[in-house]
Amino acid sequence: MPAAAETAPSYAAEKASAAAGPDLAAKPAEVGSAAKSAEVGSAAKSADTGSPAISRSAADPFTTTVRPILSARCGACHDPGGKMYARLPFDDSRVVGSHPEGVLRRLKGGDRAALEKWFASLPAEIRKD
Repeated sequence: MPAAAETAPSYAAEKASAAAGPDLAAKPAEVGSAAKSAEVGSAAKSADTGSPAISRSAADPFTTTVRPILSARCGACHDPGGKMYARLPFDDSRVVGSHPEGVLRRLKGGDRAALEKWFASLPAEIRKD
């Protein structure tokens, strides 16, 4: 008897969807595809208008890569409150970019490679090699 009770609700649901006809049964799939089309359309629209698809901080390698390295390795002296902050603040990308030799002096391995890559991407007028 419990087996018949378990199958009864699913049978009733199948019977209701069959009675609704094939057009109504296909609606959920159509709605899903329409929503996907709208998402694709809005993505294309933002690309057409030139508005950035990713946030500014994610697009800025100084904020996402360089700043965390410098804060961890050099922050005690070069972050606000540090003894070198007044002369060489490492929270300003222009200051860091204009002192590549000094900044790289104390870095090694992957941290150094990441900063070297960032320095290489800077315009020549910012870099002082």
